[in-house]
Amino acid sequence: MCPNGKKLVVVVDDNENLAASLAIAFENIPGVDASIAHHPAQALRLIVENDQRVAAIVTDLNLPEVDGFELIGRIRRLDRYRNLPAILISAEENLVNPNGSILNTPNAIFRKPFSIKEVCRVLEELLA
Repeated sequence: MCPNGKKLVVVVDDNENLAASLAIAFENIPGVDASIAHHPAQALRLIVENDQRVAAIVTDLNLPEVDGFELIGRIRRLDRYRNLPAILISAEENLVNPNGSILNTPNAIFRKPFSIKEVCRVLEELLA
């Protein structure tokens, strides 16, 4: 929870325009604030160092250094985020979780092009 009582959703995408579009859309969901990270390391710092409890993560698959599956797994290895809702977005047709770990498995996957409205709907369900 954010200090203002809202749920914080972290958007991780190295495409600045897409990340901003998602964050704006998420902030239109009642009770949600969004924060953007353009790099996995930045996202991990934001999540670990932030006193706020992150409510969900929405990440692209293709990121610098690690992919979205690995990022989700790294976050969920932190005790307080073991059950963190995660949405993965990708342009890839055939997505395969590289190690098959449940920690790396997102709650939902959207393929580009996708409907931001549909991502918002699923995010609302995951946050309920």
